[in-house]
Amino acid sequence: MTDNSDRPESRAGTTTPEGPYDTAEPSSRPRILLALGGAALLLFGLGLGLLIQASLADDSTGDDSPAANSAAVGFAQDMTRHHEQGVELAAIELEHGTDPEVRSMAFDILTAQSNEIGQMQSWLTRWGQPVTNPGATMAWMGHGGSETDGHDHSDPADHTAGGHDHGHGGDGSSDHGDMDHGDMDHGDMDHGDMDHGDMSAPSSGAPAAGAADSDAEQPPMPGMATSAEMQQFRAMRGPEVDIRFLQLMLRHHEGGLHMMEYAADPANVEQAYVRDLASSMKRTQDKEIAIITQMLALRGAQPLPLN
Repeated sequence: MTDNSDRPESRAGTTTPEGPYDTAEPSSRPRILLALGGAALLLFGLGLGLLIQASLADDSTGDDSPAANSAAVGFAQDMTRHHEQGVELAAIELEHGTDPEVRSMAFDILTAQSNEIGQMQSWLTRWGQPVTNPGATMAWMGHGGSETDGHDHSDPADHTAGGHDHGHGGDGSSDHGDMDHGDMDHGDMDHGDMDHGDMSAPSSGAPAAGAADSDAEQPPMPGMATSAEMQQFRAMRGPEVDIRFLQLMLRHHEGGLHMMEYAADPANVEQAYVRDLASSMKRTQDKEIAIITQMLALRGAQPLPLN
């Protein structure tokens, strides 16, 4: 007869030896998991974008390669840079924010824009163009670039006072009358009990903290936060992180619309797949602009003026 007394028992409820994870401090596990999850998610988004574009590419890579000074190349380069800051803003909110609804929005933006960065970078690689624009930003749209003159980012007719004309589709109609939020689930939040302190804009109408000033540092492209604003945002903690994220991301989305509209126009870009992505970006950001605007209003905070 075989003696089973030395074999480990496997019945339910049997105590098992402590594994390596049992020695970790319980309070440190969420932070470790969040950091690992965020890094894995970003890499997944970039890899997915590259994989999608690689599957669409054929052996004749030079057949549709646009010129270095074309709108297609300029859009891919400058929108990649614009999106990279959007991803960083979302990552900071996910790390330091406290509002579940705002964090859900940040997660949606981080995943979508990481994927789009991967697609645009794969085009640039296939076209034999650098990922970073070596010239003035937005010169492909006929602008001098903010790094040259610091102003005149876009046609003023495209924005209302304060830069919050949210409702324009390609035909001038409103996209926000009957919003379809798709798969974005921001929870059934009750905002009535939320106390946001003094984070709303001053009643005097003075610009909110971080608003653009004519003599202050200018961002590389419209809507982007300056280095000083990014440094301030990284240092924030508590509920004010959520409000500032919504303000910075709303302005960030608004600032990128003009590039998307330009690249979606067949008169400016020959490649249909570039136009399709630009159009998709604009549809998504139009919806998110409306949602973020509403979220700020519910929290008693004002948008930042477009820089």
